[in-house]
This record gives sequence, structure tokens and C-alpha cells, in this order.
Amino acid sequence: MKLSDLIDSKAIVSEIQATTKEEAIKELVDALAGAGKVDPKDNKKLTAALMAREQLGSTGIGQGLAVPHAKHNSVGNLVAAFGRSKKGIDFDSLDGEPVHLVFLLLSNKEASGQHLEALAYITKLLRDDLFCRFLKEAKDHAELIDLLKEADQKLAAQG
Repeated sequence: MKLSDLIDSKAIVSEIQATTKEEAIKELVDALAGAGKVDPKDNKKLTAALMAREQLGSTGIGQGLAVPHAKHNSVGNLVAAFGRSKKGIDFDSLDGEPVHLVFLLLSNKEASGQHLEALAYITKLLRDDLFCRFLKEAKDHAELIDLLKEADQKLAAQG
């Protein structure tokens, strides 16, 4: 599994405008629709599914990170979006801190194994404090894309 396979470059938002969890999730779902990864007519349903998952417990995992995720039958393949907020988003995070990096993951309800594998992969990447710092400090969209590709290469080299 690679982030570059999951996240289309058009689904990377280098500066999320949203300040709330729901707005941020909607913005990233819109980015997925703009990249042609989900049908725009399903945006409201997908946002609702992600918010329903948030009701079970915040996916704001602390240290400025969030990994909202959900399964929905309108999603074909496993897809992901990434967004960064320099000002921070109120995500009801476990540590109470604002979120700056958001990896959003959507899959079909039948793809439980793939969904869990992707969550594990993203979580492994986010344990790298240096990687997260580089993402937060990236100058622009192109640098974010390069950092995500480098992370794939680094994990592949580690085996």
C-alpha cells in the first residue's frame, strides 16, 4: 500500500479554510469529488457517514493529527484525501489541541480489510514526528506531494 496510490494529488488541500471538524470533512470530501474519486452527488451522504463515525469518538488522535474515516456503499475503491491547516481546526481531539494535518479515508463497506490496512499505514506514517513537522512546514502543494511520495519510499525501504 502507498499513500500515492490512495491520495490523488487533486485531493490534497494545502490550506484547509475550515475551522470546524464538519467543515474540514466537507472540504476534503469536496476535494475527493473534484479529483473524480467520488461522485459529487454523494458528498452529503459521505460527509454524514464521516460525521456519524465521529459521534462514536473523535478521530482527532492528538498532536495536531486527525484521521476521519468511514465506509459507504457509494465509494468504489479505497480513496483518501489529505489536508493541512496552518491555523488549526477544532476537531474535538483527544488532547484538546487544534488539528493541523487531516488524512481522510473512505472505502466501500465490503472493503474492511483494505480499510484497516490503510488506517494502519497512515497511523504508522503519523508516528514519525519529523514527517509530520515537514508536512506542517511545507511551502506549497508540490512540496506536500513530494513529502507524501518520500514517505512511501521510506516505509518501503524499511520493509
